Amino acid sequence: MPALERDGESPTDATDATDATDATDANAEPTGRDDPVPESVRRLVCCRITGSDRSGAAVGRAIDDPVATARRVADADRVTGAVAVETCERAAVFVATRTAADRETGIRAAREALGVPDPRVERGRTAVEHLTRLACGLESPILGEDHVLGQLRRAFEAAREADLAGGVLTRAADAALAAGRSVRDETRINEGTVDYGSAACDVVADRSGAPDRLVVVGTGEMGAEVVSAATARWDLRVDAVSRSAESDLPAGGGETLSHGALPEAVADADAVVTATGASDPVFGNEAAAALPRTATVVDLATPPDAAPAVRENDPRVVGLDAVRARVADGLSVRRAAAPAVERRVAAAVERFLDREREARAEDTLRALHREAKAVREAELERARTRLDAGDTDPEAVLEDAMRSLTASLLATPTERLKEAARAGDGETIDAADRLFDLDRPNDR
Repeated sequence: MPALERDGESPTDATDATDATDATDANAEPTGRDDPVPESVRRLVCCRITGSDRSGAAVGRAIDDPVATARRVADADRVTGAVAVETCERAAVFVATRTAADRETGIRAAREALGVPDPRVERGRTAVEHLTRLACGLESPILGEDHVLGQLRRAFEAAREADLAGGVLTRAADAALAAGRSVRDETRINEGTVDYGSAACDVVADRSGAPDRLVVVGTGEMGAEVVSAATARWDLRVDAVSRSAESDLPAGGGETLSHGALPEAVADADAVVTATGASDPVFGNEAAAALPRTATVVDLATPPDAAPAVRENDPRVVGLDAVRARVADGLSVRRAAAPAVERRVAAAVERFLDREREARAEDTLRALHREAKAVREAELERARTRLDAGDTDPEAVLEDAMRSLTASLLATPTERLKEAARAGDGETIDAADRLFDLDRPNDR
């Protein structure tokens, strides 16, 4: 059966990274002034496996219980948080460690939890970029699909509720999810029909309207996709026709019927979708004769399920090419939107990094304001004491208080700048100029 995938990505060795290097970590982010990656971000790691690297079964086995998987990682020494995420054809663990130097410990713990020796690895900034791309639908097998946004949100919420995630890990998730919502509201990345189940339902709706009864012939993956799309869109009965006696596909009171009962099954159907993958046609003249005049048959099989004479002469039958054309149209819309989404991802990552950079100064700023407040309160108390004692010149009291306040606030900076000057530390003096926006006279 046809499979629709995003453009392939080349495998990346576990030691690969796109970040600049430093002398001690071949995968470290740049830390110089040209591109400072905050320490909080440098503590992040993502280990993941995808359907392009492993079989779908192997990916599915990697995370049986997301919270239990995250807990195994978070229990490792020097790991401060972990979130396990399972999406379509992808299993990933996002990890925060105590320091950037502890990241390899987090990677080892994630490898063990995933049960693979060589997952793809992103560190620091690239981990944030991957999380944001994932939330925006750029990493999904179906470009721009919406389900991943809910999957990520639920995974991070579950980790928070289990006390396994917080701090920079959840801040990165919140920023990524906000970006994901924004691109879906403001671009066309999730517009158009890009899966075959939904495209088949579009054909049915266009030709026959909303069906009350749908018959799905074939109970494999494609049949399940059709039923999922149909039951999400309509309130209807779904009957399945299968070689096996039972299947999980029937819905709305429907049942599973044998291939031999196909003519009877379609006799009062509003729509039929075939997707068996059988080597010989299963929808022949007898089934076509039993089909209501207003019904629609969508044949998704390769080779076709409809017999040649039925395909060629019955206008009620729509083949795979027409469905593919709808999917191609939808994909073209999303691919056209992808560059704009890429730019929004880059901007969202930069905004997140800026907020993390600013957060580095918050403790210092709080301490600075606390010290300034203490000095101010002390000077106010001294001024009040003088006035209560009968000092009759309020202007003199105020002037003395302001002089003392200024001296107290500048005492330590003054001493530090003198020390810097004696040591030939021009950088500290230049930093003070920038910090206080000083217009320093030319050096004498």
